[in-house]
Amino acid sequence: MVDIDTHTDATETFIHEMTAEYRDRMKQLVDENYNDEYFRSVGDERAVIEREFPRQAWEELYTGCLPPARQLNLVYEQGEPFGRDRDIVIGLIKQIQDEAKHGRLISSLAERVGVEADPITWEAPYQEELIGQVETAMNRDKPHLIAAGLQLSTEIMAAFMIRNLADYIEPAYPEIADTLRNDISADEGDHIHIGRLIGMRFATPADHALMREIAEEKYEFTARTLRSLHT
Repeated sequence: MVDIDTHTDATETFIHEMTAEYRDRMKQLVDENYNDEYFRSVGDERAVIEREFPRQAWEELYTGCLPPARQLNLVYEQGEPFGRDRDIVIGLIKQIQDEAKHGRLISSLAERVGVEADPITWEAPYQEELIGQVETAMNRDKPHLIAAGLQLSTEIMAAFMIRNLADYIEPAYPEIADTLRNDISADEGDHIHIGRLIGMRFATPADHALMREIAEEKYEFTARTLRSLHT
């Protein structure tokens, strides 16, 4: 169990600065790569749904649910799940529920326009890379190390991607665009908040360098993935 006294002002500052930095970097990365230029290269609004919704549904379900589930187990083992850390337990449970809801919702929205986007059966040519990223997170042995590569760094990417995707398909599918914004993007702030709580509660200054390394590795993977859309 982590001693609450390990929390320091230095760690709180580190967590807030790290989150703000990656929010700005992820927004820029998404806007430069996951944008109208890319969507137009795919085709019309339905073609973009056919290309993007299956992957989005898969990532919401697997990338979105499994790492927080691992964090929940680690908080149970290393923290005070029935005392001090009840807020984190409840927050992680909500995140898992939200991400599962998002995956099902995206799949359902795709079905409205005749697109199959079932995350249970979908497979992509690059799926092994996606699975590898989930497995990397699942192999971390501390909840704040998982947060470094998820809620504190690249989690916000989903909100920016959904926003840009909704903007592009809105002329043809305004109701679907509104659902993406209101029922998916709106939840991401809560998930980032839970990551901050985990970081401030469990991390010590000795963890900062490794957390930064994990966040940067995840950012670089994300950057390669998004930039590959244009090749």
